[in-house]
Amino acid sequence: MSTEKQNLWPKDIVDTSDLVTPVSILKEQASLLGEQTQNLVEAKVETSSITNGQLMHVFYLVAPALDNYKYRLFTIYHGVELYPLDLVDPEEKIFFDPSDHTVIAQTSRPVKSQEELLERLRHIFSSPQTKKVINALIAQSR
Repeated sequence: MSTEKQNLWPKDIVDTSDLVTPVSILKEQASLLGEQTQNLVEAKVETSSITNGQLMHVFYLVAPALDNYKYRLFTIYHGVELYPLDLVDPEEKIFFDPSDHTVIAQTSRPVKSQEELLERLRHIFSSPQTKKVINALIAQSR
């Protein structure tokens, strides 16, 4: 038996050239909100791993002048394959057990592709409720 290591992995195993992850999209949008509001309202993405093998990304609106007050705008869940993912928006309910990082129950709608995610985010960001919250945070931050 040979002691020389054999690499059985294919040479083309890493190809992420076209891959834009949901969390990358969220972080980019978070940065753009801060620029647009002169950092009176910023956004923050908090990521954690939950016990069923999924990642959870929570998108918060943050008001630095209000002792970093946070408002949860929506939550995304996905497995290692990214899509489909579940998006729980402000109109939907989520029940999360923080003691063991599991989702007890939720209502959400699946998102099947990056294009669909972008469309859903556009809808959430431009909704009257989102605008109302952002404007209230700006007014209280001045």
